[in-house]
Amino acid sequence: MREFHFIKEKYGFELLMDLHKFEDNDNVFFEPKPHITNFFEIFIFEEGTGKIELNGHRLQVGNRSLFFTSPYQKKSCHINPKEIKGFHLVFQNDFLADFFEDKLFVYRLQYFYNALHPQYLQLSQREYLLIETLFNEIITEIQHFQKDSLHLIRPILYFALSKLNRLYSAVYKLSPETHSDSDIYRFKEALEIHIREFHFVDNYCNLLNINRHQLNKITKAHFGHTSKKVIQFRLLKEVEMELRYSDQTVAEIAHKLHFSDPNNLTRFFTRLSGKSPKLYRFNYQNDRNS
Repeated sequence: MREFHFIKEKYGFELLMDLHKFEDNDNVFFEPKPHITNFFEIFIFEEGTGKIELNGHRLQVGNRSLFFTSPYQKKSCHINPKEIKGFHLVFQNDFLADFFEDKLFVYRLQYFYNALHPQYLQLSQREYLLIETLFNEIITEIQHFQKDSLHLIRPILYFALSKLNRLYSAVYKLSPETHSDSDIYRFKEALEIHIREFHFVDNYCNLLNINRHQLNKITKAHFGHTSKKVIQFRLLKEVEMELRYSDQTVAEIAHKLHFSDPNNLTRFFTRLSGKSPKLYRFNYQNDRNS
């Protein structure tokens, strides 16, 4: 699977983010085959048609639609670059984490690392105009970079990302808080790191050094679901990605993801998705080839 890497020295100096307009970038392209990146991305389409397959969802591109992707999250894009208008934002976590001395910042944003809801948002005209204004300011600052430019870019980007978090949280009825109990963000980070290894609530309680009652309380406040359900749906996404993008058998996937046996994986997957792993893979391959 192709992997795209962030280019830090694109402008002749190190900059851990980039932002451009689709229509002003002759090199813009969309990879139709499944691929991953080592950076965060936000696609902002003022105009456009096509679809993006992301985190198990096939999502339609439309006017004022946004798509959020996290590092190493598999996606594929079926979009004609000649028919779109909007922005493409990319950044590495360190760009904001180092500045705010908060390595968990991206985990505070509901639209990144979300296994429960589509990483998709559609803005109103008024909302889009605000984001457009902010992003145009960042682009201007990058194009006319000065010694103090980072001190202007970071707070503008922080404001834009936080504003989008509020809008996303309102649509999916999630907590918009970005400075609540840090244990919830540590939990989200632990899920991304350990989901292939740890499948149970007690595993994460031990990692975080908190009890089940505390973990359930903060996950219900943040996600609207129990910690068990959050873990199960994150694990479900991991199995789905293996079924979609690998040729491994169910038994091989079960071993890879630390299920006790293939039948255990099959029961888990069928109960949560309503389909057996083999049927899910068959349907996906048929849909992809149709």
